[in-house]
Amino acid sequence: MTMKIVKSAKTRKRKSVRLTKVSGKSSVRLDVRLDAGTKTLIERAAAITGQTLTDYAISNLTLSAMETIERHERLVMTDRDRDRFLAALDRRPKPLPALAKAARTHARRTKGA
Repeated sequence: MTMKIVKSAKTRKRKSVRLTKVSGKSSVRLDVRLDAGTKTLIERAAAITGQTLTDYAISNLTLSAMETIERHERLVMTDRDRDRFLAALDRRPKPLPALAKAARTHARRTKGA
């Protein structure tokens, strides 16, 4: 089963993604254009690690993607920042005047209900 999905009108003329069934799992194809020197370099690294070019590319792209996501999702604080953040969590919040008024209004209107 092969389905053709076009990502956007802008990329319709130059790029598409094909979904194919591979041993019961959906698989997508990623096409990459690179110069001959880069391909040779990647093929050499794949051979050194005993992987196919595809397996090498997938493992390194996956690792790089996970590291990138982790760097952007992690919050690193100094000790001072951490202490200030935790202290702010421990402080009782100041009541907001509008919220207090809304609570009083609600209590007054629902008292007899």
